[in-house]
Amino acid sequence: SKILKDLVDKQSSQRGTVDELMKQRDALKSDIDDKFKEKNTLRTEFREKTNDWYHNQRAIKAQRQMQYEEEKKRREEEKAAYLKKKEEEELAKTPYEEEMALCEYLADYLTKTYLTDSQEEEAKKAKEAEEKAKADVVAVKDDPFAGFKAFSKKPEDEVNYFGKGKGIKKLKAKKSSKAPTFSLSLDLFDQFGLITLNPPTSLDGVAASVEELKAKKQWYSEQPRGSVPTAKDIRKANAEAAAKAQSKGAKAGNKGKKGNFSISNEDFAPLGTGAVSSGTGENWLS
Repeated sequence: SKILKDLVDKQSSQRGTVDELMKQRDALKSDIDDKFKEKNTLRTEFREKTNDWYHNQRAIKAQRQMQYEEEKKRREEEKAAYLKKKEEEELAKTPYEEEMALCEYLADYLTKTYLTDSQEEEAKKAKEAEEKAKADVVAVKDDPFAGFKAFSKKPEDEVNYFGKGKGIKKLKAKKSSKAPTFSLSLDLFDQFGLITLNPPTSLDGVAASVEELKAKKQWYSEQPRGSVPTAKDIRKANAEAAAKAQSKGAKAGNKGKKGNFSISNEDFAPLGTGAVSSGTGENWLS
């Protein structure tokens, strides 16, 4: 009976331990369930806030798109109005006004530079300046020097006054009768090309070139708008042709540079004055 009692007591104590462990398990399970519920709640809140954020972003994007479309439409309307105004201004202008002005400028430049006597032009300008100065002079009232007459001293009197016996040398102005040297800049060549005329190549051809420019100006004044290329069109075509030629030249240069380096290559510049032989290049430093 004592043994049986000991077994019963031992079993009772073990049952109490198991019950305690079961209670702890249930408590942990309850805590885990609470944490899962909290996780699900947080996930739901995060999903809802994320959806709200995406909805807000879509609304902002749609608003920006509407503003962009409105701004684009406004700019297109402003551009159309500007182009229409510019077209109306161009239509109001005289056809080929720039080309006629260029003809007049070139004719005036050639005339003043090579056909007009520079001394006569300077004398004319001096006379005009003198007349303008006289027109600006105000008459003096009660002039104390009214009875005096101005005269100039002779150089000999001035030399004798200072006690010098030697006379001074008279300087005579040398009149240049040399004809002006004929030369035209590259810019003038380009300007002649814009009106499809050949520039003069010598002083003898300047007069004929001036007459051609006057005739060309008259010809432009008789042409209807859009019938012949303008200077702007020719300038644009020349720029496109130059860019195209430069692009082709760059491609050809890249193709020609492929291969091994050779001292006898045509692209190699010798440092000395001797010629480079086509075979070995022995004289490149001679």
